[in-house]
Amino acid sequence: MFHNFYIFNRKGKCLFYKEWDRPVNKMADDPEEEKKLVFGMLFSLKDLTSKLSPDGQGLDHLHTVKTNAFTLHHYQSPSGLMFVLNTHPDVADFHNNLQHVYSNIFVECIARNPLYKHKPDEPLKCALFVSRLED
Repeated sequence: MFHNFYIFNRKGKCLFYKEWDRPVNKMADDPEEEKKLVFGMLFSLKDLTSKLSPDGQGLDHLHTVKTNAFTLHHYQSPSGLMFVLNTHPDVADFHNNLQHVYSNIFVECIARNPLYKHKPDEPLKCALFVSRLED
């Protein structure tokens, strides 16, 4: 069961947000604050894992954050985009699926689409991307 999905640029700006099944939303009154909190948490955890990682490559090791209430799945693209999916805690690691979303949906519908001109730091508004994401 998917709760919500974010795409952040490397500056922390949320470029895309989609919500599916979210039983409780305590931050419904301030969705921008929620996006800042999610990005800030991931930024801090990535920094921590890079410092604690024995191979010094901690940035690539953060795939999931699991709690009793949810699991947060994370994939960072080579260009620094962060794809974040919140799911029910029973959902298995979704890292490869997020990589697929980046490589096969985002790149095809946004980056390589000559009919869609995305401006940096602007929200994604591509119907084809949303449609393919929903499939």
